Amino acid sequence: MKLKTALFSILLLTGCVLFDNKKTVVEKPVAIEQIPSIFETEEIYMTKAYETAATRAANKMLDDTADIYESWNRPRLYIKQTIKESPNLPDGFYTARKALKQITGGAGAYLVVDNIDDANYILDSRVNEMMIGNLPAIVFKLSLNDAYDQPIRAWNVVIKQMAEDKSWW
Repeated sequence: MKLKTALFSILLLTGCVLFDNKKTVVEKPVAIEQIPSIFETEEIYMTKAYETAATRAANKMLDDTADIYESWNRPRLYIKQTIKESPNLPDGFYTARKALKQITGGAGAYLVVDNIDDANYILDSRVNEMMIGNLPAIVFKLSLNDAYDQPIRAWNVVIKQMAEDKSWW
């Protein structure tokens, strides 16, 4: 990412732009909006980061709650919207809720419902930021609550951005 940003800066100053590995000379500096890949990459990384964290948390939840869903005939589960606890976090955390629905519903352990009043259990999820050394990280918190929204069990998953390629693990 730093290489792309540096390359963009150099190309902006010289008036040249690379599109699909072809050099194009322009008469004026190129606006940032004309080079979307620099910014799309960050958004893609963040939505994947949220999705990865949610997937890991959901799998932990399924492992740890077998006693609950095996004692019922597919308990009904309502999944709340994911709450972003830090205003500094980029958008895209909607993918976390989507991943939670796919994993919990797809596993056959819980029946995911769209109405909170129909649920035996409520799944609450939150995402926050933190630093691990000098690397950014996100904390994904998952809480399984009873029908009265009182916590039963909780899980935290931390994933950090790798320094080498800016991916999230």
